[in-house]
Amino acid sequence: MIARRRVPALAALLALTAAGGCARARSAPPAEGDGEGTVARVNGHAITGKEVDARAAGTLQRLKDQEYEARRNALEDLISERLLDAEGAARHLSRDELVKREVDGKVQKPSAEEIARIYEQNKDRAAGRSLQQLAPQIERSIVDERSAQRAEAFMDELRKKAQVQVSLAQPRAEVPVPTDAQVLGAAKAPITMVEFSDYLCPYCQRAQSVVEQVLERNPGKLRFVHRDFLLGRPRSMAVARAAQCAGDQGKFWDYRHGLLTQPGDWSDDDLVRRTAALGLDGRAFQACLASDRHDKAIQDSSAEGTHLGVNSTPTFFINGRRLTGVRSVEQFQEVIDSELKSGG
Repeated sequence: MIARRRVPALAALLALTAAGGCARARSAPPAEGDGEGTVARVNGHAITGKEVDARAAGTLQRLKDQEYEARRNALEDLISERLLDAEGAARHLSRDELVKREVDGKVQKPSAEEIARIYEQNKDRAAGRSLQQLAPQIERSIVDERSAQRAEAFMDELRKKAQVQVSLAQPRAEVPVPTDAQVLGAAKAPITMVEFSDYLCPYCQRAQSVVEQVLERNPGKLRFVHRDFLLGRPRSMAVARAAQCAGDQGKFWDYRHGLLTQPGDWSDDDLVRRTAALGLDGRAFQACLASDRHDKAIQDSSAEGTHLGVNSTPTFFINGRRLTGVRSVEQFQEVIDSELKSGG
């Protein structure tokens, strides 16, 4: 997980103090041993705590991140409460009154034409229900979305004019970068961002445009590393292998971009077809695709992800700080700026 601002939606703004606490994931207590790290014996042969921790490394890392995330979310709720109460006191308004004025009062209801347009765009999912039947539900959905957006914008306004300093430390993981890994950017860049991904994962595809914006925003400051993490889908290995084969001809990043941004059926014919626009040697590419030349490196990358606690894609590590799923450019930038400020 990562250090990020979790801005409450409208419902949370209206009832911050009523929200239940988060259950915190707890790391297992140190196992009792015989002074030499032994936690069990099997037919006289010792099993050490170090062996146990190595086997459970991925799970233990996730627990650390979950504990941090629970604390960070609680902290953000407390910050939001303080900001709302301070603003309300300055205006002589209760928290509810402030939210109704700044959120509810500034959300425009959709027009009948807008509701009809959304109905037509999603008519195939209406299961035979008419516009008249679904209009109230569509209107509620639009209002809820706009309320959440306005609530986020309002909290941003309050933060910008307040003095908010967050010093809660996030756990870091040691994320190795193998010498044969595909890397963009200078080796001595102060920020290393590693992405574990599977090309067939739709969320990895959605995250690509965000990653590109982050790279553009941080020239010379960021080293970006691709790591494969296979989800076990039937064509995951073949597609990962194809990208590495393109890399043999110096076109890994171009081929990777196409895989993540251009739809296809992931068949061998599709993978070969993609090479034409890149000017690759088709015969050499096909020979590589038919071999297992890159399979061990891909499998080792997936195994390293598991060791780090990766269990979904995309998962990013920014100087060891975890960030999962499709996030905004601002969420990435917040972590990057924090690392640059602290000297990485």
